[in-house]
Amino acid sequence: MKPTETGRLCGAILAGGRATRLGGVAKGLLKVQDGMSILDRLIQELNRAGVEDVVILSNDMSRYESFGYPVVRDLRMGVGPMGGIEAGLHYIANRYEALVLLPCDIPEITASEIRVLLASYAPRREGVVFARTGGSICHPLCAIVHNALLRDISAAIDRGDRGVGRLWSSLGGVAVDFDDPGPFLNINTPDDVRAWNQPCGGAL
Repeated sequence: MKPTETGRLCGAILAGGRATRLGGVAKGLLKVQDGMSILDRLIQELNRAGVEDVVILSNDMSRYESFGYPVVRDLRMGVGPMGGIEAGLHYIANRYEALVLLPCDIPEITASEIRVLLASYAPRREGVVFARTGGSICHPLCAIVHNALLRDISAAIDRGDRGVGRLWSSLGGVAVDFDDPGPFLNINTPDDVRAWNQPCGGAL
């Protein structure tokens, strides 16, 4: 990876959700523009922000291995996004300083927002920073997470706490405020897809 001002970072895209409200369609494979999938675009924007190494956090290797990036499976199943984050941090131990975490269902985020998160993380080089809009709406899966938090995340899973936002708060996570909520729009339902002006059948 090309060195950045924040040290050695690895992008990590959470693509483990079952997308039940979309009929099981993999959200990361929905097309955004010019035949590009959401996942393609997230990788592109991470690269533009200076984060060149990327892993895909998913238990469905067959859907994502064609992207040419490591697909990292959960260490334990059925614990939601926390399981993906745990697996990602375990994967980067002794390789990278932190994960630049993004969910696979936010097609509008750009390198600009990622750079703001990087700039907020840079002076700390520890803990977690995460996006917040409107002064109160947190986006805990849009975050930079230091690898030292692996033990805390595993402990939270052990005690049955799967709330990522609650955990970031308890660990003193720093919210990074954004005025425009648009880049953090997420796609969950067919109505969301239609509102975003994309065909529901647009998966690869």
